[in-house]
Amino acid sequence: MGMMDERKDFELDTLGPALAERAEKKDQYIDKPLEMQGKLLGTLAREVIERFGDKGRDAVIAAVRKYGEERGRRLAERVRSEGREPTFASFTVCSDLDTSYHEMVPNLEEGQLRVEISYCPLASALKEWGLEEYGKYFCQNIDAAIMRGYNPERYETVCEKNLTEGADTCVIVYRFKDQG
Repeated sequence: MGMMDERKDFELDTLGPALAERAEKKDQYIDKPLEMQGKLLGTLAREVIERFGDKGRDAVIAAVRKYGEERGRRLAERVRSEGREPTFASFTVCSDLDTSYHEMVPNLEEGQLRVEISYCPLASALKEWGLEEYGKYFCQNIDAAIMRGYNPERYETVCEKNLTEGADTCVIVYRFKDQG
């Protein structure tokens, strides 16, 4: 008789070894931060866009922008609560995004920061599931929205290109608002 027939799924004799094996193999099965979120985001965006067409696409974009602006506002609140000014340095220190999983090169040029990202776990996960077409709305809008929430009078952010649209890198430019 097989295990499925024995109905021992919720007994310690079954779960104990399973939990031990999970601890050994966790890196093999667990998504990196942002991978699972990318898969959820892409799946949700696809469903909304397929059901509602252009109105669905517009809703996805609006939701990404609202989410980003709220993240930016919360980041600004964190910065102020620590007695900091809402500068780009404070933005960098207090950011809620763990970028250690990204492969990127920052370049300072002409009073702006240009970041080239060659690997992003979110974009990688979208590609793995064939969801780039739907995830691109996040990538095109999120960084500018965060900055609009953080310090819209001083800074702006432009996504020049991104991995979800087939580019070899994402290029995100952070600059003073009057440089645009």
